[in-house]
Amino acid sequence: MGIRKKIRASLAGLALVTLAGCGSSSTTSQPAVASSSTDSLRVAINPGFVPFEQIDSGKLTGFDVDLSQALASRLGRKNATFDQLPFTSLLPAVTSGRDEVAISGILDTAERRKQVSFSKPYINDSFVISVKSSNRSVKGITDLAKAAIAVQVGTIPEEFVKAKLPQAKIVTVQDTPSAFQLVAQGRADAVITDAPVAGYYVKKLGGSLKVLPTPLNSAQPIAVVMPLHSSTLQQSVDKALAAMEADGTLGKLRKTWFGTSDLNGGA
Repeated sequence: MGIRKKIRASLAGLALVTLAGCGSSSTTSQPAVASSSTDSLRVAINPGFVPFEQIDSGKLTGFDVDLSQALASRLGRKNATFDQLPFTSLLPAVTSGRDEVAISGILDTAERRKQVSFSKPYINDSFVISVKSSNRSVKGITDLAKAAIAVQVGTIPEEFVKAKLPQAKIVTVQDTPSAFQLVAQGRADAVITDAPVAGYYVKKLGGSLKVLPTPLNSAQPIAVVMPLHSSTLQQSVDKALAAMEADGTLGKLRKTWFGTSDLNGGA
């Protein structure tokens, strides 16, 4: 990642939110009721997952931020307002009724569907390995069997590493910028994270890291999280996303933030 001081400064600017862990909850809220056009869409978000969401010069920005505002407009809302939380607090914020939806690069999984509902996907995503550009020894996941691997806590990549590499040393961090910083400093051998995220960091940090070309899994859906049994809200969100896909809105957002308009993120 270039000169270490430069790397550290660049990454620090992306990781300005201090995060604290939180337990999960299986409590479900009541189905959402119709809201007037003056209401804001309450969105739970974790701003540590560039380019999905980040704090840049004190401002919340990223793909999911733009998506949330566009979705709010399609739902007849005034705007989207953001509740910035640790990643592990996102689903509880929805199940408790604190927020209406969570939009924060969240993978749709069978385990999570026990707690919440998901919309149709707005991007399909796969995991990749990132290492230092000078690293010639790691060519695939088998080369990481006993390596130190940095992952964001509470994420599916963390579960993936635990399952695939039981003898590896897992180094958990509260946000993705910190994971890449550990590799840049030589304190971890690799980062395993989502392909759009890895591509963004490698491009931004000027060649000090590289992404290995082979995805580690088939593309999985990332979607809007909603309460269980919120059929009215889910139908409205799915209809809005379908319209945004059809008229090119989602494609333009993906092109802006991920470099490709493809639903599969180029995977």
